[in-house]
Amino acid sequence: MIELTIPYPPSANRLWRRSGRVMHKSSAYTEWLRVAGHMAMAQRPGGLTGSYKLSIQALRPDRRRRDIDNLIKPVSDLLQSVGIVDDDSDCEMVTARWVTNGAPLTVRVEMAGVG
Repeated sequence: MIELTIPYPPSANRLWRRSGRVMHKSSAYTEWLRVAGHMAMAQRPGGLTGSYKLSIQALRPDRRRRDIDNLIKPVSDLLQSVGIVDDDSDCEMVTARWVTNGAPLTVRVEMAGVG
């Protein structure tokens, strides 16, 4: 099992931008992937090959209404971009929940069929 603490990603509305007909990652998203990637790798997570389960626990960063599912895509992209998982399409199950204490964003990745 791999457990990471990473910073909160930009809002889902700020992940992608359009240039003409082409969609690309926003500068805020690119910067978050860079910073969160360095933080994740500093925790020496290792990696998993094949099917995995993803669990996300997050503190609400403020009192605004937020959808918990907006955390899934950026976290999945991060895990793949730093090589913790080979391909985020290998994820077989995702759980995400708001918590009232702990780190701002905790991510747990484990092999499918374990735990």
